[in-house]
Order: sequence, then structure tokens, then C-alpha cells
Amino acid sequence: MQVKDIMSSAVISLLPEDSVQKAASLICLRKISGIPVADEEMKFIGMLSEKDILRAIYPSYREFYDDPAEFRAFEDLSRRYDSTVNLKVRDIFTRQTIAVQPETPVLKALSLMVTKRIRRLPVVDEAGKLIGIISQGDVHQALFNEHFHMS
Repeated sequence: MQVKDIMSSAVISLLPEDSVQKAASLICLRKISGIPVADEEMKFIGMLSEKDILRAIYPSYREFYDDPAEFRAFEDLSRRYDSTVNLKVRDIFTRQTIAVQPETPVLKALSLMVTKRIRRLPVVDEAGKLIGIISQGDVHQALFNEHFHMS
């Protein structure tokens, strides 16, 4: 089984200039955990995940160490959320070069996800153009259907 057999071709993507607010809305409304980031020609350049947004909200170890009193009240984090959603995607997305092609074996894609600790992989053509996405859930469902499908 190859990636092209189970990938989603109806992939949503973001531009680096899009707002984090737009990205957060898409993530929540579509019930997904991340979105590929591509340029105007749809060339894949990275991913923006829920984790990227949360990391931007929570203080770094250095910030907390320098002024722990500032972060004692969790209510203060809402102030950081307000400033985070006003950022651009380019400010917080993960520049990722890991992607797969449609002919990649599904288990190789899964191995990449597991070893790199990522939940989804963009699918790109030979020119690096974003054409789809595959998630760990997609792989699990495909393997289950292939091996345990009951008629």
C-alpha cells in the first residue's frame, strides 16, 4: 500500500502571511491538529500545529526562570493568548522539510512519523508542491481495514 492510496487530497493549507487567529480557527472548526504551510505556488515549507500555538502562549523556561512571579497566575496566560493570535503564521510555524511522495510505502511514512514524533506528513510531488496529507490515524485505519476488515 502506498501513501497515494490513503492520503487526503483535500488538504487545507496556510500562507506564512496568514494570521495565527485564522489558523487556530481552522484547527478548531475542522477538528484537526495541524495545517501545512505553503507559499503562493503551493510549495510546502512547514507545518503549524496546535502545539506550535500552545508553545507560543506558554512561557519558555528562560522567561519563567527570569520572572517566575509574572507567571504565577494562570489567568495571565490569556494575555499571552491574545498576543499570540495576533501574530502571523510565519512567526511560529515549524519549518519542516520532512514530507513524503505519493509512491512512498505507507509503513515507511508511518516509520517517519513515529521516529520524528510527528502526527501528520504532507504529501508533495517531485517539485515539492503540496498535494495531500497523511496522518497516523489514516495509516491506522488503513491497516485495520486491510488486516481485520469483516464482511
